[in-house]
Amino acid sequence: MKKFHKVHIEITNICNLKCTFCPPKILPNATMSLEKFDDLNKQLKPYTKELAYHIVGDPLVLSNLSEYLNISLKYELKVNITTTANNINEKHYIALMNPTIKQINFSINSYNANSHKKSLDEYLNPILDFVKFAQEQKHEYFINFRIWNLDEEKSAKEFNKKVFDKINETFGSDINIDDVYKEKPKNIRIARKIFFNFDEYFSWPSLENEIVSKTGFCYGLDSHFGVLVNGDVIPCCLDQNACVKLGNTNEVQIEDILNSKRVKDIQKGFKNNIIVEELCQKCEYRTRFDK
Repeated sequence: MKKFHKVHIEITNICNLKCTFCPPKILPNATMSLEKFDDLNKQLKPYTKELAYHIVGDPLVLSNLSEYLNISLKYELKVNITTTANNINEKHYIALMNPTIKQINFSINSYNANSHKKSLDEYLNPILDFVKFAQEQKHEYFINFRIWNLDEEKSAKEFNKKVFDKINETFGSDINIDDVYKEKPKNIRIARKIFFNFDEYFSWPSLENEIVSKTGFCYGLDSHFGVLVNGDVIPCCLDQNACVKLGNTNEVQIEDILNSKRVKDIQKGFKNNIIVEELCQKCEYRTRFDK
């Protein structure tokens, strides 16, 4: 039985922001039922030790996030949470101290990708208040401040500097904006188990894109795969509209989907440097994994 490093489960596709770097969502708003989520955790346990509550949507929009986390805790599955934290407040504190959480990613550049009535301080302060609370509780998970907006034009440099200044002031760190753009690190440690996480802008794959390449490799269906809120199984976390629908968990068991010919063909193709699916051929992000 193949093991996966992580499985992405979209517990909700609802988000309270509209970031310019996210493509338009064509599927209707929905939230996965606790009953369905429990069944998926049970099915996925033999295949992975780790879940990510994200494809699109923000887990923090759910008032009962604790119930989802407790289900994963029951099945001994570790959880990654990615959030804009646009609405984070003290009501989230108990949920976000659940021992099943392995990592929380705060998508900081979401602020800069929206039109806000909030000031940057009004956006960042509630996040930092939570992080200080987590520090007081001696959190054992990792906290990442994601800055995924680096580009050659340095288009977000001014915004990033304001963020770095705020973080440096809060944690006594010394992140230098010019060093980041020059050295392009993947991570910088700020404090115990707290990091900046860096990446470049990327284009989401689309069937409307031009073909990038018909040869190459990807970690989709190798290290991970995803399940959308409606139960559709997809090969990677960037197929938000299930262009490569491998099956639906409301109709077929995960085991049967993963053993299907289509899945095996995709996996075999990547192992042999052949890109089988049209969406994958039109995915620019995938090229960073080419061997």
